[in-house]
Amino acid sequence: MSRLKCERRDGYLVCYPYRRGAKRAIRRTLETLGAVGFFILLIFLLVWSYFPEVFIWLFPQAVFETENNASKLQAVEYLNRIRGEEGIPPVQLIDLSVAKYRAEYLARTNLFSHYDAEGRHPVYWYTQLDGGLYGVEENLMMIHMIVGRRPTMHIAKVNYTYAIRNLVFNDVLSMWGHRDSLLDPCNNYVAMATSYFWNITYGARYYVVYMVAKWVEWVSPPRYEGGRFTAEGYAAPEMKPKIFAVYYAKYESNPASRHSYNVGDLYLCKVLYTPFARCKDAQEPAGVFTVEKARDGRWRIKIDTSVALDRLGLYTFMIIAEDLRGIKWSPKAPWGDARVGKCVIMEYTVAK
Repeated sequence: MSRLKCERRDGYLVCYPYRRGAKRAIRRTLETLGAVGFFILLIFLLVWSYFPEVFIWLFPQAVFETENNASKLQAVEYLNRIRGEEGIPPVQLIDLSVAKYRAEYLARTNLFSHYDAEGRHPVYWYTQLDGGLYGVEENLMMIHMIVGRRPTMHIAKVNYTYAIRNLVFNDVLSMWGHRDSLLDPCNNYVAMATSYFWNITYGARYYVVYMVAKWVEWVSPPRYEGGRFTAEGYAAPEMKPKIFAVYYAKYESNPASRHSYNVGDLYLCKVLYTPFARCKDAQEPAGVFTVEKARDGRWRIKIDTSVALDRLGLYTFMIIAEDLRGIKWSPKAPWGDARVGKCVIMEYTVAK
């Protein structure tokens, strides 16, 4: 029973229930609310852990952009402004299926590497999806965050100019390899794609930038079939074909550890156009290797050679040309000088 408090009023004894002080009542109320709040928070965390999709439905995230063509055009204009300041000719936008495929692959697997999970470098997928017609270089960039709040604009929105700026000017950790790829005069086209990944704990925006050296008009595109490699076409007058080479690479055993790529070691090599010249440290393939100047100034190329794939791995067929334009530019990568004046104008990879 409640305690009674009695007092005399006008000669009468009046009794009524004892009322606690206001401060004490407020304190008790807050304690009760605190306990209730604690249990609500505990239930919230348990449901979040086991059913995160409930909270994605209850609290919608920012609308993610999957693509933005206007942003691509702005980025190409920005890249050309940088190239122009260095005395390097501009690039044009080109559509490559491999760029989109690689962007989607990164988001699907979260394997941020130039190699796929099977250890294949990107030229393999370029050949599968786009034919291996030209020289290409893959450049990757990732923006990521630990989720616990709404995604930043850098992840939710597409901004190719931001990606280009970082690949060119903030590339010291990659030893300036991305910067040199984006500025190389050999590359006259660029393809771009993007993707994003987002869940309850992690978010990322991926950018894929393919620099393309498109200098050959193919009559018969590169093809490897039945042990023979064939190709026939016309290279631009400023690109004099000098070397036909085949490179061999094993499948990469630890793709996640690799943040650069190469096409392997020299396997076969043939000097073009220069009689009696030979490559060092590589066997010379037998077959037809024709390079001659056409009346319109272009270089006619015809190759028909037998190439045995005697080991498991990736075989990359290349045509390397001398750039006759004499463009002066300064690579920053330690190995960058080796690329000056030499352009890979065809890159075609097959797997065994």
